[in-house]
Amino acid sequence: MPGRTLDATAKRDELRALLTTATDPAALLDAARKAALALEFRATDAMIGLDPVADDLLAELRQTIDTALAAAAEQGSHDAACELAVLRMRAREHLAALALLEPVARAHHPRAAALAAQIVWRQGLAHRQADAIAWLEAARATDPEGHATYMLGLYAFNGTGRAVDFTTAGRLHEEAAARGNADAMFELYILSDQGLGRPADPGAAVAWCQRAAEAGNLRAMGNLGGFYATGRGLPRDPVQALAWYERAAKAGHGKSAATLGVMYATGDCVDTDPERARSWFAAADAIGHDWRDLADAVGLDPDDWEP
Repeated sequence: MPGRTLDATAKRDELRALLTTATDPAALLDAARKAALALEFRATDAMIGLDPVADDLLAELRQTIDTALAAAAEQGSHDAACELAVLRMRAREHLAALALLEPVARAHHPRAAALAAQIVWRQGLAHRQADAIAWLEAARATDPEGHATYMLGLYAFNGTGRAVDFTTAGRLHEEAAARGNADAMFELYILSDQGLGRPADPGAAVAWCQRAAEAGNLRAMGNLGGFYATGRGLPRDPVQALAWYERAAKAGHGKSAATLGVMYATGDCVDTDPERARSWFAAADAIGHDWRDLADAVGLDPDDWEP
């Protein structure tokens, strides 16, 4: 049995055992997180040419993670409630996710407040916007990773539940960025690049994009690859372009995976390699990003490059 299958089986069985014996929600949450990380790695196996683990085993592991998180949340783990809500959001069960998050957000949990406010914003729940702002404001006092502060910045930027205010958005994103929030850093790149609430400053914009990429923001990683590929804002560097696109794609950025497919198909910044091109197009498909329009735009016939 391949090692990846053994690992998935072991994590499933560990979670099942904990569900029958554990009374410590922290132990359940820790095991569920490790199992979820294994699932993420399995999703990228195709990118590096590994044979996939059986779908039925992955489905069993996914369901067991869900059950473990629910049990930990019921035992009082706010972090487990957040993790479970994220799973509900990925399944497009947004109201179910909000129901999980709201009591935790009312307890001033920063990530729960940010996730709940995100649902209110993206689902257009105008009647809950005032509640969302109240959750975020209350959570700011204990917001070590800047989750609530960043979301307040988005509310100010978009005029959600309040007037559009780019200056306040920038101030809030700077506060969140100072706490290490990569998404806030990327928003500061946008504000500086477009001159919103501050004078346009291309140099500061690129610096914020670099910081956001280093901190793990996927869009920033992809943009940085583009800067190095084109020489926009930074000296052209094909090696750095390839490295950042690969880093972004392996972290789940579909557009970067598609771009890598085009690069290897056309020989842009790299030697032409049809096999790698098809592999990256397959990776884009696995992430859920349609690469075909991009291929067509550079003169490739998508039918010739189907994985």
